[in-house]
Amino acid sequence: MIRMRMTTWCLFPLLFSFCLAVASQKIPRLKLTPKDALLATFSEKDSPKPMYHEAGSNQVLIGGKGALWFLTFTGSTVYQKMIPLKADEKAEKDCKKRPTLEEGECENIIRLIKKLDYRIMVCGTNAGSPKCWFLVNSTWQQDRHGHNITLSADNIVPPLESQKAVSIAIEGNLYSAVSGKKGMIQRSYGNKKGIKTEDRWLAKSEFVGAALLPEDNPKNDEIFFFYNDVNETAGLDKEPYKAHLGRVCKEDQGGKPILTDSWSTFLKARLVCGHPNEPMRFHRLRDAFVFRKEGKGEAVLYGVFSSTWGSSAVCSYSMKRVSSLFKTSSFRGGPASIPYPRPGTCFSPESSHQLNRGTLNYIKDHPELDAVIYPDEERPLYVLQNNDTYTHVVVDQVRDASNVSYDVLYLGTAKGKIHKVLRSKDQTVIIAEISPFKEQEPISSMILDTNTSHLYADTKAEVTRLPLADCDQYSENCWKCVLARDPYCGWDVDGRKCSAVSQDENHTGRLLQSLDSTNTTYVCEAAEAKLAQEALKKVSVDPTSYIYLPCPLRSHHAIYTWVKDDKTYPCAMDEQSCTLRFGESTPMDQGVFKCTAKEEGFQEEITAFKVTLNAGKVSEVSLIAVGAGIVFLTITILLL
Repeated sequence: MIRMRMTTWCLFPLLFSFCLAVASQKIPRLKLTPKDALLATFSEKDSPKPMYHEAGSNQVLIGGKGALWFLTFTGSTVYQKMIPLKADEKAEKDCKKRPTLEEGECENIIRLIKKLDYRIMVCGTNAGSPKCWFLVNSTWQQDRHGHNITLSADNIVPPLESQKAVSIAIEGNLYSAVSGKKGMIQRSYGNKKGIKTEDRWLAKSEFVGAALLPEDNPKNDEIFFFYNDVNETAGLDKEPYKAHLGRVCKEDQGGKPILTDSWSTFLKARLVCGHPNEPMRFHRLRDAFVFRKEGKGEAVLYGVFSSTWGSSAVCSYSMKRVSSLFKTSSFRGGPASIPYPRPGTCFSPESSHQLNRGTLNYIKDHPELDAVIYPDEERPLYVLQNNDTYTHVVVDQVRDASNVSYDVLYLGTAKGKIHKVLRSKDQTVIIAEISPFKEQEPISSMILDTNTSHLYADTKAEVTRLPLADCDQYSENCWKCVLARDPYCGWDVDGRKCSAVSQDENHTGRLLQSLDSTNTTYVCEAAEAKLAQEALKKVSVDPTSYIYLPCPLRSHHAIYTWVKDDKTYPCAMDEQSCTLRFGESTPMDQGVFKCTAKEEGFQEEITAFKVTLNAGKVSEVSLIAVGAGIVFLTITILLL
């Protein structure tokens, strides 16, 4: 009956978005606590800390309040080294004279850590007078007088910790975007000319990320900035946030004689996570990650969005399609006659004279495209509705045991969890929810190192390193390994264990996997003719007592059933067990009660109890432990 009602609702267009949300809702299949994660904690927990990691190394740099930490991950230990970086004495004194102060305003809060050529640039608020320092081989770079070399950073990081900023380092140049009432995108440091956006081009902006999109000709490389336009006075019928893409050409040197110190190629477009003709959309962009597939594969933008009603969605966009729209769309509010060369066209520095006055005037007055950029297939990959929201996303490409490539998304949440997500041709599956942190703080950043196969993540209180292939979590048997649908792992028939799949291009598929199939029953048959079950548990009980029979949850995607003599019994579901409870609604009976789990066409017997009724002496047993460390409620057992 419930299913019929849901189907009837979906016939009405106004409620179709609701049905989409129900159909798209995802829950993690497994909830895991990693065994091999390394964790570092900080006593200072008042703000998120920028993180820097160079691929292939075992070291992470973390910025904090008046200090820079070097974390070295070695074996089972994390070594911490702190380098003080206080605010200038004069800047601190001037700051304290101000009539109103934000908490920590007169400290040096590290906001940026980026590598430029051979040096690492470290920038901080410096008590409201932003400044950058340069690190060479773990030592501050100094001039010939022994003073630290510094750089004013007013155009690189904002003076207040509460203001958001993003940056990207490209070929020794730093490109920055600072949020505020007048947002700004600029080339702020390096060997190329410093240029910026015009004041009218960006309203109050909230920047969340930036990425380089290389072209076949490097002189046509594009840089994209991801941000939200913020409307603080929006009414109940208006969205306070609207996601956008801002785009510039890497080789832009400004215009002549117009836009001399401004971008001559800046364009922007609206970005939406949702269907063009459906009201359910996700407007606020939380994080963005541009992932270029191996070789000359196409780049994909993965965006994490949130809605005003508190749910999150993940959308993907082909960057080839995005770049094409920037080259072909008409312009919002602009004349129908578009000048030649087209506004926003990338030119090499020696050819920039082709940007005539008509083209420059057009882009100065009408930089926004008419085109609205919707996701691939015009809908989210999935919608998350489990009292948590996504904060960050990074993406890896993994070869399975058959040498087929898959995208694996790692999504950080506001409660300090990490969702490991497989995107296959059939569907998008949350393989597992990983809980690596002691405290439930929002994940503030994540860095993926494919050279060492590790994921680094941090909150304002902790930093962790996780192995990408954590196959021991599924090592109990072949079915558990295969049903995990983790492309990093497969069942080793000879070694009888769940093992990491080699990422060598020429590896052979000796491991058993089934990532796309809707029926996995055949995969493990050659390895295990019959799955070994737990020993039958015998309990003898007083017929007037109430007992609970626990069935440990192996997967949150499975359907669990209690059966005795072909009769099914309802069970109470929670995070750990499908528990059969005898009581007034389910009278006590004797016999063999079996709990089975069915998933992807495979049915597994999880546990079995042989219950007998006896009127003898009753013994109260306060706790019973069943399965892998799961403790259940009181059970009254009769001693024989």
